[in-house]
Amino acid sequence: MKLKIAVIEPDRRNAKLINSILGDKYVIYMTTSISEGYSVITSESPDIIIIDPLYPKKEGIEFIEEIRGWSDFPIIAISSNSTERAAVTLLKSGADDFIRKPFFSGELEARTDVAARQVLRLKTAKGIDNSAFYKYGGLTLNYTNHSLSIDQKPIHLTKNEYKILELLCKNSGKVLTYDFILRSVWGPRTDGNTGILRVNMANLRKKLEKDPLNPQYLFTENGIGYRVPENGEKE
Repeated sequence: MKLKIAVIEPDRRNAKLINSILGDKYVIYMTTSISEGYSVITSESPDIIIIDPLYPKKEGIEFIEEIRGWSDFPIIAISSNSTERAAVTLLKSGADDFIRKPFFSGELEARTDVAARQVLRLKTAKGIDNSAFYKYGGLTLNYTNHSLSIDQKPIHLTKNEYKILELLCKNSGKVLTYDFILRSVWGPRTDGNTGILRVNMANLRKKLEKDPLNPQYLFTENGIGYRVPENGEKE
């Protein structure tokens, strides 16, 4: 199965070039803005991100910092700003690699292949296929048909409850921040009010947990966000 790459590239000509270089080897999800990037990460759970953060704009840097805060998949930053300061800033913000524009097609392909090998080594080490389902204890979430069961008993979720649970499960073992979940489920222009998220999490716990005060599946990291246990592992 091909690895999936989310490309956030505001310049459509560069986007077309990247797709022509990598499209035969990888599944490419092309976006032109940070907000579209959030949507792709939520819906497609890509293995690698390639982004032009338009440095020194803060939005792109903050996006990299936020993603790096909960995920370990490779981030490749590409930028027409060729200064040392730009490269250092983007790498320190959480990018794994930095490529200056204009770039050679062979260089982009080679650096992406390096990132892909890193992803494949991690997948092999875990021994889990996260693309099909999440399973922990008696809970099974099937991404293909959007079904949830606990001890083989079907559980009905609302649309937003499912989105939240799927997002957590596809990033199992990682703490997703309140802000990231809000942006991913309710859109990038959310006002940051966590009240609606807390209500949905409380309802999820009622449906999933035998004892919501002593959870088995949905864990709160106070002041940060939520997580579920690693796919297939025991808490």
